Amino acid sequence: MKKAAGIALSIMLVFILAACQTAKPESAPVAQAAAPVATPAPVATPAPIPAAAPVAAPVAAIAVRPIAPGMSLIETEALGFSPTAENDRTTIDFALLFSNVDSVKSWKVSISSDRGSPKTYTGNGSNAPSTLVWDGKADSGALAPDGSYSAALSIDYGDAFKPVTVKSKAFLLDTALPTGRIALAPALFSPADPVDPADTVTISINAAASPAKLDSWSMDIYDPGGNLFKTFEGKWPTNKVAWDGKGIKGDLVVSAEDYPIVAKLRDEFGNVGLVKSTVPIDIIVIKQANGFRIPNSRVFFKDFTADYHDVAPELEAQNVTRLDQLAEKLKKFPGYKIKILGHAVMIHWDDPALGKIEEDSVLVPLSQARAEAIKQAMIERGLDSAMIAAEGVGAADPLVPDSDYANRWRNRRTAIFLIK
Repeated sequence: MKKAAGIALSIMLVFILAACQTAKPESAPVAQAAAPVATPAPVATPAPIPAAAPVAAPVAAIAVRPIAPGMSLIETEALGFSPTAENDRTTIDFALLFSNVDSVKSWKVSISSDRGSPKTYTGNGSNAPSTLVWDGKADSGALAPDGSYSAALSIDYGDAFKPVTVKSKAFLLDTALPTGRIALAPALFSPADPVDPADTVTISINAAASPAKLDSWSMDIYDPGGNLFKTFEGKWPTNKVAWDGKGIKGDLVVSAEDYPIVAKLRDEFGNVGLVKSTVPIDIIVIKQANGFRIPNSRVFFKDFTADYHDVAPELEAQNVTRLDQLAEKLKKFPGYKIKILGHAVMIHWDDPALGKIEEDSVLVPLSQARAEAIKQAMIERGLDSAMIAAEGVGAADPLVPDSDYANRWRNRRTAIFLIK
């Protein structure tokens, strides 16, 4: 039994060993000394050839327009302009340059602001201009609004070149007028006055302009008759003058009168603004051999009366102010007698007979009544009535001929003499 079991076990081992040898690859016996034979490399199987892609239909050639050679431009040298300027610069000029002008199919110039394009110009290669002038008006014919603008030049070259658009620098359209005011120092001017001397008055112009800058100014001073009396002018920023009260002909301002001022302010684009004021002349006291003289108290009366209250409100207020000033001035001469002389203008200066009748029946009584009215006003303001005399002299002592219509206003006056 034990032997049979051993034989069975040996047979089993033989089968197992045979099976293992069959599974291994065949190799040379280990005991052989010869070198092993190398196994040949496997031959790669060729990859399959892909199917050929279908051939696309021929594509049409795309036209590419070349860039236009050279340079186009639109430009202006002006910073701005005003279509309403009081000079010859009421338009703005543009210089235009078209590159490759022979190939220009069409062009357009648009003048635009942030509010839109109020003005356009168009044309083709046959009328490409070298300059354009804009008068500030829109295509509608109305004036374009104030603002900052620029001009754009657009050029279409058709198939020859790519389109081109160039712009100018910004410029201003400005119609705003400069504004300001006039200041006087001192407020009341007393030239050649030995009591309250103010030999000059400084006239200053305080002005502003936007967006344009101020450029210059001029100042005209008129006498009470509306005649040009004195002129000044200057370049900004100089804005003041010192006036000695003398006119173009060297004559001094009249006592207690108002001299209107009209100043013109000009900006860089030619806009002109007006500023008006008045130089009030104080009651001037002039020294004489036997005392002093006040050439005029300048009180306005109702026509052919001695009433200085029944006048326009602004004249009445001025009358009261003048009389107050006169009283204060006279109080600075204690111990002096005061003589008030009323003067008038003769209408019939060219007819001696009628002039004599006018003088006796109208002018002397009228000038007397007015002198008395001034006397009474001084008494009411504290002066001694015993020291004041009033007299009317009519047209007997004119400063200028009554035939001088432009200046005979000076004859209508109330003069005052101070006698020690």
